[in-house]
Amino acid sequence: MSTSSVESTKSLEQKCCWCGKRAWVNTSWTHNNPGRRFYTCGTMKNIKDVGDRCNFFEWFDQDFSRRAFDVITHLNHRRIYLEEKLKLLEENLAENGEKKKTLKEDVRGLILENNRLKTQLKFCVVLCVVMLAVVLML
Repeated sequence: MSTSSVESTKSLEQKCCWCGKRAWVNTSWTHNNPGRRFYTCGTMKNIKDVGDRCNFFEWFDQDFSRRAFDVITHLNHRRIYLEEKLKLLEENLAENGEKKKTLKEDVRGLILENNRLKTQLKFCVVLCVVMLAVVLML
């Protein structure tokens, strides 16, 4: 998720900025105005040089009540917390995937070694039986 304090959307109603362009509706995510929308110059997003902007600004929404402000702030903090928790879980999942891959390789190696040892054991048993038969024949 972006860490920007402003989120942009297309204009909801026709409103022009001071340079005659259609104004855009953006969403503020600053501490003092979380989730509050405002109009800004339509050319602002495309112009890097601040001198070329008309700096139009007008609130789209009225001030939020204190309760709405508190709820939005709480929900935003909760969202950030959950995003961080999700990121940690995804990292753990990736680590566990690597561990699983390593363990599968270890199991394959142990199966091969076990099969090799079984073959050696069978050979030893056959050799012992043959030697016992030779000793008994003498």
